[in-house]
Amino acid sequence: MSIPNVLSIFRLLLSGVFVVVFFSDHPNALTYSALIYLLAGITDVLDGIIARKFNMITKLGKILDPAADKIMTFCVFICIAIKGIIPAWAVIILFCKELVLSVGGLTMYKKINNVFSSNLLGKAATVSFVVSGISIMLFNDNLPEYLKYTLITISLVLTISSLGSYMYKLIKLWGSKE
Repeated sequence: MSIPNVLSIFRLLLSGVFVVVFFSDHPNALTYSALIYLLAGITDVLDGIIARKFNMITKLGKILDPAADKIMTFCVFICIAIKGIIPAWAVIILFCKELVLSVGGLTMYKKINNVFSSNLLGKAATVSFVVSGISIMLFNDNLPEYLKYTLITISLVLTISSLGSYMYKLIKLWGSKE
């Protein structure tokens, strides 16, 4: 198994660790959770760099890497919504976007046995979610509500924009096949 895929699997495992730490009774649980999310973000960057630099891009990696990102992001934002730190509507929007993207990706995989690689908007959305999540967890008590909403809104706008770009590419691909 390639190093990038191992890093993606590690990120998947960090999702479970995040949830356990987040809901622990430890007085620094939010800080430790933020550090786990930061570690996940670093492994995401590393697996992408390694995969491209050493030509280790695989079909499994094209599925595993974004799946690990999505699962980690969902864990983080569901947890902070459960604690009432962010509104539930933000998680619902994120879930709906990911559902549409997953159905489209699965359909594409079944039709042409491949999926799109991540694009710049998708990467920007991931970075935005990591920065937002870490900021909200680390500075929750000192972060004004409007700033939390601004961080979340920027992340959601980027992620919905990335969905639009993937859908555009998919429609263009299917149009050229006909």
